[in-house]
Amino acid sequence: MKSILTLSTVTPGTRAAMLGLALFSLASCNSGDETTSQVTNGGSAGLSGPLVFVNNTGDKTLTSVALKGDSGNAVVGTIPAAEFENAALGDMQFSDGNWLFLNLAAANKVATIDPLTAATPVHESNLAAGTRPVHIYRDSNDGEVVWVMNDGDNAGGTSTPGDDLVNCTTEKGGSVTAIHNSHLGPGGTPPRVLGTTCLLADGHKVAAFSSGVGVPKRVFVTSEDGGEMAVIDDDEASTTYRKMTNRIDLCNSAKETTPCDNESAKPLTTAFTPNSSLPHGIRWSKLTKKVYSILEGYHHIVEIDPTTLAITKTFDLAGTLYTGYGITPDGRFLLLRGETTAPQAAKLGVIDLGTAGTPRTDFTIPEFDGVATNFAFKFSPDGKRFYILAGNTATATKKDKLFAFDSSTLTATPPALTLLREIPLVATGAHSLDVLTQGTGEAKYIVVSNSTDNSVSIINATDNQEKQKVTVGPTPGGVTIYFPGAAAGGNQAIS
Repeated sequence: MKSILTLSTVTPGTRAAMLGLALFSLASCNSGDETTSQVTNGGSAGLSGPLVFVNNTGDKTLTSVALKGDSGNAVVGTIPAAEFENAALGDMQFSDGNWLFLNLAAANKVATIDPLTAATPVHESNLAAGTRPVHIYRDSNDGEVVWVMNDGDNAGGTSTPGDDLVNCTTEKGGSVTAIHNSHLGPGGTPPRVLGTTCLLADGHKVAAFSSGVGVPKRVFVTSEDGGEMAVIDDDEASTTYRKMTNRIDLCNSAKETTPCDNESAKPLTTAFTPNSSLPHGIRWSKLTKKVYSILEGYHHIVEIDPTTLAITKTFDLAGTLYTGYGITPDGRFLLLRGETTAPQAAKLGVIDLGTAGTPRTDFTIPEFDGVATNFAFKFSPDGKRFYILAGNTATATKKDKLFAFDSSTLTATPPALTLLREIPLVATGAHSLDVLTQGTGEAKYIVVSNSTDNSVSIINATDNQEKQKVTVGPTPGGVTIYFPGAAAGGNQAIS
């Protein structure tokens, strides 16, 4: 489903110098896909260099900032709330075909934005998804496809919470919607919905994709309230593409008050009995070629074979402080996070999936004393840098900090995280971050939003110093850094 998108040639050296504002030109394309309305081109001057997209939660607008380096960073434009039907802006994701997608949960839609063709980003349309789209993912098997997680109704009343009332009134449960980015340029077709898959299970949804040589192309989606994992065919050449082909019941009788039966063999048209496993985070490891899901209700992480769909390993976190996790870009380390409350302190650890016995290492980081763990964190795609925002909760005594780590030392014996700098941020209600990476995936700049300060901070990843603050809209929340070819280059940074 790859579109024919022609950009000016970008050599590795040119991409590394992208902060010098190399100009990317765009030519028309013709793919043979169905023809729909033409993409709007709001100006003749195309995008130069990276852009930071900022979700202004205070007025439901989207601001774009030209990211030029240590100085000269400035607002390019702001898309008004009316373009988004005055719905609050949610998760952002960009595709391999250079479109930006933005969830509009209250409108049950996804906004599509062309950041490349015109002098300023152009809002094209809001595509119908399902009830309450929350998370959005770029497909690792086809980067021109994004998958939207429709968590379903949560308003109570006569509706069952978690149902997609737009697409799944018969099947019940939440759903996922697939969108293809289509083609940019004069005469090109704007993004379109491929379809929605009903999952028969309620609850918050997250996804991971199996990919690689010899690995079946599948989408794995967990439903938190249902306690199960849906398996969707992600092979575009398959007759069952985008269809749910299997479900994995995550029930564990030893962890339940009332014993449960594994219902994985039930017909795909029959709902499972919900359990207490509460699956939330889910990750794919490039190294082990396995799926990992944290079951918050059981305090477990389970490893699942994408071919047999069997649970092949369980990591029991009972008795530890860890309640959440991530994964390194190379798929070797599961990063564990948690906290103590008396006294308040954030805690990190790793499980080494690349060493026999998958040993766990717990880190002692004195600088985390007083830090809460409801923080955002990201690795650079090359795995050499790791960034954590301190959580600004009421119980935290250390707030408004960005911690920059050298994470290349994880491969040492024993694994280590080396703190490079504790970066002070403006005192504010909350922060979000993204990382500009270039070349082979090295971090160049970190952008942090400062909510009550109505600004974003531009931080140089070489010396870890704040270089400039740029005023944006009211109460900025999520930030996403985009540049042409960013998806193919490994951005967004892996969280």
